[in-house]
Amino acid sequence: MYRADTIVACATPPGRGAVAIIRLSGPQAFEIVQRLFHPSTASPIEPWKLRHGQIIDDARGREIDEALAVLMPAPKSYTGEDVCEIQCHGSPVVTERILSLAVSSGARAAEPGEFTRRAFLNGRIDLLQAEAVADLIDSRSGGGAAMAWAQLQGALSSRLESIRERIKGVLADVEANVDFCDDDLPEEDDGSRTGAIAQAVSDIDELLESSTVGRRYREGVRVVLVGRPNVGKSSLVNALLGHARMIVSDEPGTTRDTVEETLEVGGLAVVITDTAGLRAAQLKAEAAAVERARDTLDYADIVLAVFDGSAPLGTEDDEVLAEIQGRPALVAINKCDLPRELNEVDEARLREAAGACVSVSALTGSGCDEVLGALAAMLTAAGGVPPVALSRVRHVRALEAARRDLAAAAELLGSDAAAELAAFELRAALSRLADVVAPLDNEELLDVIFKEFCIGK
Repeated sequence: MYRADTIVACATPPGRGAVAIIRLSGPQAFEIVQRLFHPSTASPIEPWKLRHGQIIDDARGREIDEALAVLMPAPKSYTGEDVCEIQCHGSPVVTERILSLAVSSGARAAEPGEFTRRAFLNGRIDLLQAEAVADLIDSRSGGGAAMAWAQLQGALSSRLESIRERIKGVLADVEANVDFCDDDLPEEDDGSRTGAIAQAVSDIDELLESSTVGRRYREGVRVVLVGRPNVGKSSLVNALLGHARMIVSDEPGTTRDTVEETLEVGGLAVVITDTAGLRAAQLKAEAAAVERARDTLDYADIVLAVFDGSAPLGTEDDEVLAEIQGRPALVAINKCDLPRELNEVDEARLREAAGACVSVSALTGSGCDEVLGALAAMLTAAGGVPPVALSRVRHVRALEAARRDLAAAAELLGSDAAAELAAFELRAALSRLADVVAPLDNEELLDVIFKEFCIGK
């Protein structure tokens, strides 16, 4: 990316709206905006204050729109560069014309995430905070937004820096005894060093344990519905969502593919996946759908197994019970608005097969709150939104590698090996932890991270 030029993009979502915001960043940002924007009064434009005026195409002598503009000088802007924003009416035609004028005046159309990338490159935020910006924008639940906000405020960065400071103390002590071994230094205390390393490993383990919860708050929890055909899986999804999202029919095999929808449960985004009924299918298309349903179970955080309470358990129900064995599962006994035909023995089997068992009617909605409550209890059993958590594979891999380096260093310090070898492992651990926050000379990694951003951010 060209760091010396001026970029421009629409910072609000595409399409029609009441207001659109066009953002510029770079050395020519002020000059370009002052060329396009004509204030309503003759007084100079002051930084950090909104001014009213018109956007005028001087080349054609045409007014394009009434607008507000604000100048935000470096280095206290979002990107650390001179930044300007124009607030205009949210017409796609108007925003495109203003963007075109800015480009013809010397700006360049921004790449996805380029504003935040410049903020990182200019030292306004670290890489964890940059990722938190994307997570906050993409958050689908209150819990996910809260976790992203904590990371944006530096909670995870501070935690990693604390671990690095502990490792630095051990490394400084080891290297001092290597470099000044002939001087009158205090006697080496390998127990103190290994104790400090053990504490750093413990802190890393705590963060690694948070990764499952962190991923759930960032990506959402996958809840997969299973059951034999016609037990009312699709109807139950519609009842939980509060609107008809899934196609419902009395004909077995209606659902031929996995269908996903998202709702918020207990502060978490829950991705509910409806699947084909589990049975020995006759047609190739249905057989493929059943096989896909079984594959989807492997990626489920929770399985919601649906059974028909108005009929005895059959062979196909037994197959469903076999599928949920050993998995985190919730049983929903559907059709409770009909006469109960499920005997006590079979109902006991269902209750033993899962962490919770709820009676529900997808037709009337009775019991839906209990299903959501049971899901919330299963999801929040480990507590609320963690103050600090790993949420990306990149973080987990780096900390796992740093943990291995620290374990190797501790083993070397406890043996007759040269201290230089332990120092090498300690430096490697420090480097891996530093790469999580601020990787050096890794353009490929930055490209991967920032291409996930929306344009204008």
